[in-house]
Amino acid sequence: MGNVSTRVSGGDERRELVANSAIRIISRDGLRALTHRAVDQEAGIPQGSTSHHARTRLALLELVVDTLAERAIADAERAADVLSASPQGERRLSIAELAGIIAALVERLAERRDDMKARYALILELDDAPLLQRKLTTQSEVHAITREVTSSLLTGAGLSNSDERIEELISLTDSLVFTRTVIRVATPLESILAAYLRGVVRLPAGSTDKS
Repeated sequence: MGNVSTRVSGGDERRELVANSAIRIISRDGLRALTHRAVDQEAGIPQGSTSHHARTRLALLELVVDTLAERAIADAERAADVLSASPQGERRLSIAELAGIIAALVERLAERRDDMKARYALILELDDAPLLQRKLTTQSEVHAITREVTSSLLTGAGLSNSDERIEELISLTDSLVFTRTVIRVATPLESILAAYLRGVVRLPAGSTDKS
C-alpha cells in the first residue's frame, strides 16, 4: 500500500510540474508556443513525459485551465475566510480600509505574474474552446465565489451591493491586476479604489441593497 501512495503522490507532483511549466511557456512565449515537447524541455523531464499526463494538446490546455481555475478558487475562498474571521462587530469598514483590503488582494494576485498572463492569453485565444474559456471568465465557479466576497465587502462598508456595483468592482479589480502584471505600471491602487468607492451609494445603517 505504501508504494501505491508514493506513486499517487509522485504523479500529482509531476502533474503540477507539467502544469507550471506550461503556464510559464504561455506567459513568456504565448499560447502558440505550447507543445508537449516544449513543456518537457521547460520542466526538465524526459521527452514524452508530458503526454503521459495530457495526451492531446486539448488535454494539455485543460490541465492548464483547471490548474489556474483551482488556484483562483483557492484565492477567493481564502479571501472569504479572512473576511468571515475578521471581527468587525457593529463598526463599518471605512472607504480607506475597504480600498486597502482590495489593493492588498490585487498585489497578491499580481505577484503570480505567470498565472495572470497565462490566464489573459487563454481568455483571448480559446474562442474555439468555450467550455474551457468559461472556467476563466464570468461564467466560472471562481466568479460566483468572488461575487459573494465582493458583496460582503461592500456590505461591510455600508455600500450598495447591487449586482451592478458588484460587477463594477470586480471589473475594476481585474483591470488593476492586468495593469500590474501586463502593463507593469505602478498604479496607485488604493487611491483609485477609494475614488471609485466614494461614488458608490452609502446605505443607511442596518439596511442592505438587494436590487
